[in-house]
Amino acid sequence: MITLQQILSSQSSLLEGKKVKIVRHKDGRAEYRELLKSRETLLEYQKEQAKDVFGACDYIISFIGLDRNQSVLFGVFKVGASKIKNGMYYYDLTPVDDFNNLIDRLIIDWGDGGLAWYQWYDRQKKEVIKILPQGYIGNFPGLLDFALEYDELKTIINNPDANYEWKNHLAAVNGIYLILDNNTGMQYIGSANGRDGIWQRWCDYAANGHGGNKELVALMKTDPTYHRHFRYSVLQTLPSNITKTEIDKIETLYKQKLGSKSHGLNRN
Repeated sequence: MITLQQILSSQSSLLEGKKVKIVRHKDGRAEYRELLKSRETLLEYQKEQAKDVFGACDYIISFIGLDRNQSVLFGVFKVGASKIKNGMYYYDLTPVDDFNNLIDRLIIDWGDGGLAWYQWYDRQKKEVIKILPQGYIGNFPGLLDFALEYDELKTIINNPDANYEWKNHLAAVNGIYLILDNNTGMQYIGSANGRDGIWQRWCDYAANGHGGNKELVALMKTDPTYHRHFRYSVLQTLPSNITKTEIDKIETLYKQKLGSKSHGLNRN
């Protein structure tokens, strides 16, 4: 068995002789699932605790809980000063860079202590299950069975070898896709056809956030980071031998069904 201690000590001696806890964030509440979509908000969430759980620590090693007691590394943090506000402990947690190449890749078995969300590092030998390829976001669920946030889309496009199933499936089909503005609920309907199908078109969105679409360009002029509100999904896949005229007809029908011209982000 390869342990967490073996992997981390092979990367750096930073934790040797230090007081270190391992923590596991996992919660089924809807508001917590929203936190997981942004690293920044989860970092802030981690700093606030109802009890003084990090007070005796030099460092914490944070994981995000997955299925079957598995957990993926979120980061390693140096514990600084703390203060009490409204009955809550607020910690100064500074990310350390020594283990950055393992973030979102190192997966351990949390073990029988699944209910104990924080434990002492030197008392628990956590088994390393696997180290995922750089940029891997997860198994491909099926062409009609996913919705990608912008950061997820960009990760896939920038790491095609680690996400080869995603690339192979998206490049193999033409299709009608939906971009949802999570901020307003407004929708953009688009179509993709060509040599690499949906993959080719979505590469444009990953590159600049708007893909050249006028309404999306306008949104990003008001806020250059607005593309982080966009969510991408496939509405219908189409065969590679379909004509452009046929694709345009199906795209127009979806715009009518969903009202994306009169109440959405399509101009035509």
